[in-house]
Amino acid sequence: MAAQIAGHLINVLMTSSIYVLVALGFALVFGVMRIMNFAHGAIYMIGGFVCYNFWVPVGLGAWISLALTMLVMGMFGLFIERFCFRPFQRDFEKATVMAIALVIILKTGADLTVGPLGKSMPPLVAGSINAGGVIFGADRLVVLLIACVLLTGLVLIIQKTNVGQAMLAIAHDPDAASLMGVNTNRISALVCATGCGLAGLAGGLVGSVLVLHVSIADVMLVKIIGVVILAGIGSIGGVWAGGLVMGALDALCPYFLSNVVSDPLGLALVVLILVIRPQGFFGHEM
Repeated sequence: MAAQIAGHLINVLMTSSIYVLVALGFALVFGVMRIMNFAHGAIYMIGGFVCYNFWVPVGLGAWISLALTMLVMGMFGLFIERFCFRPFQRDFEKATVMAIALVIILKTGADLTVGPLGKSMPPLVAGSINAGGVIFGADRLVVLLIACVLLTGLVLIIQKTNVGQAMLAIAHDPDAASLMGVNTNRISALVCATGCGLAGLAGGLVGSVLVLHVSIADVMLVKIIGVVILAGIGSIGGVWAGGLVMGALDALCPYFLSNVVSDPLGLALVVLILVIRPQGFFGHEM
């Protein structure tokens, strides 16, 4: 029983860390740019396939592939911020339409190039770990550790650096931040690049433990929106709690309930939270 609980705990933490890694980028883009980037799930999916191509067909290896994936998707983030979002940054409706158009373009491109069949990558680290009779895959622990290091580093950058303070200032009042000399366009580009880079890297990490397919874009989009809603719109720190709740539901429910019940359970919780506390766990009334 203890071994099963420990194994479930590793799965919960790994799933939660991936959700938080992707959701933080989504929340940052919304907080700084006031744009609901519905293409974020598709960017996560594309990142997984980019990593796969670097790793398997090209043969660059796991770590170089992950680093290049983060770089490529970060550059893609710079591109969409400059040419897709910046012209409509003050127009929420047009920016939303642009984000939906990006979803269609990215998913159609993936369908045409990858097809309906899934792709799988070798594990980051082969073998398993036996800790006091508890056996779990070493690759899942490595994915968890990488995600935790990146998340901790991102939080420290936001809280301790001038760039991070500029992000928070723009999120609080973009006009006042601009008057104080903050280059809002440069910070927005950095935020979008960071969010896309993290989402792409998360896709590569997940591809090493699960099968990649085009439909993961829609699944992840639903999950990260749920995480952000649970956290509260505008709450960056609350994303951690929202990700933990969503990850626990997704990792544990399939062991105790049928897929028919467990799959929509996270959405049901989001709806319930919206009814009871519309601002989420740590948000505030808009």
